[in-house]
Amino acid sequence: MSHAIEEYAKCLGVKIGQPVISEHFYPVPSDNYITINTDNKKFTSKNYDHWVIVFELIRHKLKENNIDVIQVGGAEDLPLKCVDCSILGVSLKQMAYIVKNSKLHFGPDTFISHIASAFDINSIILYGNSYPECSAQVWNKESKSIKLTPDFSEIKPSFNPNETIKRINEIAPEDIAKSILSVLNIDFNLDSYETVNIGKYYNNKVTEVVPDFVPAADFKPETVINLRCDYELLPESLEHWMKYKVNLMIDDKLDPNVIYENRKNIAGMTIFMDKGTIKKDYLDFLTQIGLKYNLICKNKDLISDIRMEFFDLVVEEYSSPNKKDLDFVSELCDNTFYHSNKTLISNNKEYYSKAAWKSGIEKTEDHQKAIDLDEFWEEVEHLNIYNYAEDKKN
Repeated sequence: MSHAIEEYAKCLGVKIGQPVISEHFYPVPSDNYITINTDNKKFTSKNYDHWVIVFELIRHKLKENNIDVIQVGGAEDLPLKCVDCSILGVSLKQMAYIVKNSKLHFGPDTFISHIASAFDINSIILYGNSYPECSAQVWNKESKSIKLTPDFSEIKPSFNPNETIKRINEIAPEDIAKSILSVLNIDFNLDSYETVNIGKYYNNKVTEVVPDFVPAADFKPETVINLRCDYELLPESLEHWMKYKVNLMIDDKLDPNVIYENRKNIAGMTIFMDKGTIKKDYLDFLTQIGLKYNLICKNKDLISDIRMEFFDLVVEEYSSPNKKDLDFVSELCDNTFYHSNKTLISNNKEYYSKAAWKSGIEKTEDHQKAIDLDEFWEEVEHLNIYNYAEDKKN
């Protein structure tokens, strides 16, 4: 398969030469760094969604070797929170200077990856919607250029710039991490790490609170709180939590006065109807004070009766994954661990999931074993599940 540059050269009747790139000095806040380019507004098929996991795998090793990660790109690119520095929106000449002085460049196949190639910089490039043979780096001489792709043996690349299901996400985070550390000549122990499944909501950080305690005065959540009154509720704590911006999740009526007084802090409501204690007049009250809500029923045996009672409203059936229905069950083993995008807070203690909360397993930086409970598999779309062991025992 021909490379795009070969086709251009053929059509124009010219030879492929070495590009001349001018660069302008930029005060990079590091003398020892690697660069990453991540975002592509125009061609979303090139946006890899699992950089956070990649950085979690390499972060300690990079710090041990005093190597910083600097994000480069356009002004409209989304800054990554997991990098040491984001330098976005500078001129192309300044970007060229930054890339030229890096130890390694990595990211999807973009214009910046070819700048790295022209400067003969070690590179790790991801391809998802096309073959590397079509657009790979061509000017690397002494440097390494590693190309990572999904398995194209059965499903060929789409060449669609905006795929509905992005093939680039099939590239395992550990493969990227191992490539980075290998090119940097850093010892690593990732051969026993294997991604099992990354949930589709994993990249969206979620803070959930069980209102069974009063928050500390200095508590400052980074996101809107999912207030899980459906898990457990200490009534005297409710007013304290309603001072924050919350998504209110209930399965029983709450004090209408508290709701009314704090209505501006309620971003939304999810109402679980299974107990049958919430009646039409309560929903009318919520509507009158301008609150939007979703009605959910978890019990299949009750949903018909509830829909009949509230026939003029939409009552959704709660659907959650069961372990037996997951397509990766055969890959689970005694050494299956997980990380969650959720932080569940109860009694001033933090947990990764409802299953961990029920099991009394607090949040730590250590690998946490998968918990074989229904509540764990219900939250699978919020989890990064992986196997990590030298010898896996089924």
